[in-house]
Amino acid sequence: MRAHRLVLVLAALLLGACGAAPPAPVPRAGGAPAPTTATPAAAPAPLRILLTDDDGWQAGGITAVRKVLTAAGYDVTLVAPESNRSGVGASSDGRTELREKGPDTYAVDGMPVDAVRAGLELMRSDPPDLVVSGTNLGHNSGTGIVESGTVGAAVTAATAGVPAIASSTHRARSESDCTATAAYVTRLVQTLGPELFAPGTVVNVNYPSGRVADEVQVRDPLTVELAGEEMTVPTDGPADDVDLLDDGVATLNQLTVGGAPSDAVVDRLREVPA
Repeated sequence: MRAHRLVLVLAALLLGACGAAPPAPVPRAGGAPAPTTATPAAAPAPLRILLTDDDGWQAGGITAVRKVLTAAGYDVTLVAPESNRSGVGASSDGRTELREKGPDTYAVDGMPVDAVRAGLELMRSDPPDLVVSGTNLGHNSGTGIVESGTVGAAVTAATAGVPAIASSTHRARSESDCTATAAYVTRLVQTLGPELFAPGTVVNVNYPSGRVADEVQVRDPLTVELAGEEMTVPTDGPADDVDLLDDGVATLNQLTVGGAPSDAVVDRLREVPA
C-alpha cells in the first residue's frame, strides 16, 4: 500500500510539472523591458545626376561642380564634349560615340546637345533624376542664352522630360573661380530636388566669379522655343545681367520649354541662400 501511494504521488508531481506555466522572465535592471530588434529603414538612393557642359569634359567649371556634388553624396555621371564647344546653342553634329575617360566619365566629339543625348542613352536603364549643365566659364543671361551651349544642353534635357540646371560663372577662367558657384548649384539641387521641377523646366544660374554672391535676384521666367536646332526667346526679353554680376549679385530665372512657368519652382528658388 505504501509503495502504491508513492507511485501516485510521483505521478501527480510529474503531471503538475508538465502543465505548469513557464517561469516569468527575469526583469532587466531598473525594470526596463528587453530590447526588441527592428530592421532599420533602407536609406534612399542618392539622386542620379547627368553632368555636362560646353567647355569640355576637363574644364575647370565642370570639375568644380562635380567635386561638390559628389562630396554631397550624389551619384554623378559626367558626359561632356571632348573639347571646347562654346557658343553653339542647341546645334548638333550627331557625334554621340562615347569615349571613356575614367570612372563614370565620358567624352564625345559632338556638341553639348550630343553629349546630353549620349548621356541619356548611356543611363537609359536607370535614368538620371536631373541634368546639370556647367558651370560655364562666362555668363549666359538675357536673350543671349540662345547662343549658349550650356543652356542648349539643359534645354535638350528638359525636352526629353528630365529637369535641368544650367549654370554659368561670370568672368571665370579656372576651377577656383567656380567653387562658390558649385556650392550654390548643390544647394539648389538639395532644395529643389527633381520632384519639385515643373515638366520642361530649366533653372538658369549666373553667379559671380571667385566669391560668394552678396545676394541672389530671381528674374522673371523666360519662355524658350526650340525648333530643331534653333532656340529662340521673346525679342523683348530681359537684358543681360553683367552689371549685377559685376556688383557681386547672382541671378537666376526659370526657363520654360513647351509649358507654363511654375510659381512653385520660383517660390522655392527664393528660399535658396546665396
